[in-house]
Amino acid sequence: MTRSYTAYKAEAEGIDATQVDPAYTSKRCSKCGTTLNENRPSQAKFCCQKCGYEVNADYNAAKNIGFRLLRAGQKSPHGGATRHLALKSGTLNVNGSYSPANR
Repeated sequence: MTRSYTAYKAEAEGIDATQVDPAYTSKRCSKCGTTLNENRPSQAKFCCQKCGYEVNADYNAAKNIGFRLLRAGQKSPHGGATRHLALKSGTLNVNGSYSPANR
């Protein structure tokens, strides 16, 4: 139900909605790529056991989902420009780089 509602609302706004496999996105480090159960010491906290990256767990998982979407299709569905993902806090690029938003 949630997926169809989301797809419906996105289409109504002229936005492409793409489903991405969320498997292990909450346990994978969005910085170094290490996937371990131990990276999630709590529901809200993500702490990579390899590189030490610490961030909100939902934010880390969202970045991983964004990376999967970007890497699934290097070009936008309409052709032309390389995809990037705009986040409230900045922009995530297909090569893994992140540009903080100007505030």
